[in-house]
Amino acid sequence: MSTFHPLGKDRSGYFLAAVILGISHLTGCGAMTPGLQPAPPARSPSLNDFRFQGVGADMSTVGQENGAFGGGGGYSITRAWGGPIELGNGMCVPGYTIDFCEWFLHDYLYTAGQSRDTTAGYDSGFLTDLNNFPNLTRSTDDLSAPNLVIRSVDVQPANDAFAVAFISSPSVAGFQPSLQHMQVSDHPAFAASEGLKGRVVTALSLDSPTTCYVFSYGWANDPNSIYETSVEPVTRDTVASVAQNMATEGYVITAFGAGGQPNFGWYMVGTRLEGSTTPRPIFVSSPDRPSDALYYSQGYVDVVTIYDSPTVTSSTRIWVVEK
Repeated sequence: MSTFHPLGKDRSGYFLAAVILGISHLTGCGAMTPGLQPAPPARSPSLNDFRFQGVGADMSTVGQENGAFGGGGGYSITRAWGGPIELGNGMCVPGYTIDFCEWFLHDYLYTAGQSRDTTAGYDSGFLTDLNNFPNLTRSTDDLSAPNLVIRSVDVQPANDAFAVAFISSPSVAGFQPSLQHMQVSDHPAFAASEGLKGRVVTALSLDSPTTCYVFSYGWANDPNSIYETSVEPVTRDTVASVAQNMATEGYVITAFGAGGQPNFGWYMVGTRLEGSTTPRPIFVSSPDRPSDALYYSQGYVDVVTIYDSPTVTSSTRIWVVEK
């Protein structure tokens, strides 16, 4: 079963959207001090290394559709790129079934001359099924396939529900997935340990105030890299400053997670090649999506997308794009 709803559709209850004012921040290159050598360019991951959310891949895209999925169904679009799930409060009506869960998404088409055979996919299902990973198939999607990276996950234990976003391609292979359930307090050390082994944390979600699910991936085409990591708790008020600080220190934001209703907490994960501290361009926008002309067509991609609706009368969207 597959479900997809354009965002023009009205939503009731926890899905009632209300536009509020937000702030936007831009971090770019500052003026060069005379006599100093220019900083080396930021490290660009491989075009096919989906673990880095497309950051550094120099893609040129344009927004295609803003929609939603849920209720155990999913959505996918081929020859396209997709953002992570828009995470935050209000994804589910707590205490009901998975039919009362719905997650937002945004997908992108490549501009002329940039077409690739990637698929942006989104799936939802019962949380008890997620625990069967890597033996997890949703519709025709094998979620542990070696050509696929899960880059966003949300778990809703009160509804026995989960949702994932992924990128896949028939011409890419060699990804080595792992799903772990751990104490939130152990996550920073786990991310650091994975980085030492050349693995990257790509998605996480809290299922209680103290425990979380964490996806990480190795890649056969990148067996020798050592990665440094940063794991930070964030709130709606601090997500912009934490994201900007990570980018300033050379980190690619490779994962953002929430989980639960109300959310048990928000966490952001940054990953960089060992010693790669050159600042990366980043932009944070709220409540509107950044401009296609100024950002998505210029190599920026979504690394954090938030739809936060803690009450039926308030909501906000936050977009973080990185290059």
